[in-house]
Amino acid sequence: MKKKLFVFIVTSLFINLFAVQINIAVESIEDQIQLLNSQIENFEKQNPGIDVEIYLIPSYPGSTYKFYGTFVVTNAKEPTILSLDMEWINEFSPFLVSLNQDTEYFDVNNFIPQILEMVTINGELKAIPYYVETGVLYYRKDLLEKYGYEVPKTWNELITIAKDISQKEGIEGFVWPGARYEELTTFFLEIFYSHGGKIFEGDNFVLEQPENKEKALESLKILNKIISEEISPKGVTTYREEECRNIFQSGDAVFMRNLSYAWHLINSEGSAVSGKVGVAPIPKTEFTNQHVSVLEGKALAINPNASDEEKKAAKQFIKYLTSNESQAQRLIQLNFLPTNLEVFNEPTISEVDPNLLNFRSSLENLVLKPKSPIYTEISFAIQNNVYDALTGRISVEKALNNMIAEIGFLLR
Repeated sequence: MKKKLFVFIVTSLFINLFAVQINIAVESIEDQIQLLNSQIENFEKQNPGIDVEIYLIPSYPGSTYKFYGTFVVTNAKEPTILSLDMEWINEFSPFLVSLNQDTEYFDVNNFIPQILEMVTINGELKAIPYYVETGVLYYRKDLLEKYGYEVPKTWNELITIAKDISQKEGIEGFVWPGARYEELTTFFLEIFYSHGGKIFEGDNFVLEQPENKEKALESLKILNKIISEEISPKGVTTYREEECRNIFQSGDAVFMRNLSYAWHLINSEGSAVSGKVGVAPIPKTEFTNQHVSVLEGKALAINPNASDEEKKAAKQFIKYLTSNESQAQRLIQLNFLPTNLEVFNEPTISEVDPNLLNFRSSLENLVLKPKSPIYTEISFAIQNNVYDALTGRISVEKALNNMIAEIGFLLR
């Protein structure tokens, strides 16, 4: 017995000593780390020759981007696996391993086509879609039922319902991320795309065309109206996702625009609105027949400075993380949406929370953010001018003209 135990210990030490060491960059968010640690433990049991560690990076908006900028400049060997916002893939693509030849690891046909398009740059697959987060409309089911309203399908319907119920209940009508950061860009794009507007058509900048310009102007006017008519508080221009969630979760708002992650939190034990909330697609306008969702989420890329062994191990781990089983775990525990619609068929999902199936509709009409190697600068031009219009610093007309001029200058 002692001899067997000795052999086992020596064998384990031998495996650990010669295991390929890799790490994955992860933002320091507790619940995400807990799930990933569990998945790493399971992966290592299945792959004893690979040792995976978490490489913690900052999670505050803007700091993650700066970390990857530093990574590029320093030509760093770590982390092995990069977890990048999907809109950054184009910008960082020269510094990422091409995965075109790795069909043994990744079946690209399983991914939602729009997501695959976002991570494919000039015909090269530069990252593997990890998970999706889209903006959705959260609403108080109990209050809509109390006052005899259906779930709003258009922005005009939302404004009417929010104004009426908020006045009767003495709460906010609609909370959304209005601070000067990436999510404001996304929210503006959701409204703009719902008008059928375009910023780019192929590689051509078309926001300055009269039709698109008019639709962008109408989008800005909707946002201004929501604030000026006190459907949203003036302080909404300081809100990020968590400020919105805290207000809504406390029972102090009728509607909330937020990302999919908020679902399991607003229905958690102790939430004032647990069991009283429904989820619907972002409203549309008369210009579009379908609700649209702007693609957000993460993709996993591989550091080109890693050794061949490390790259191979990284591909195996990414394959595991993007399996249907792993994606179902993320949906159930974090409400991160899958990159493969087949995941919704996993029986464990409906067993844990059938409401999670309602999020599938937000993945059926995905629209991409501008796909550009200078996306970050384009986003700054959008969010800065939208913010200035919302806070009354400039008119909506001036904000739009500035936006067009600044993006045009960036593209020269």
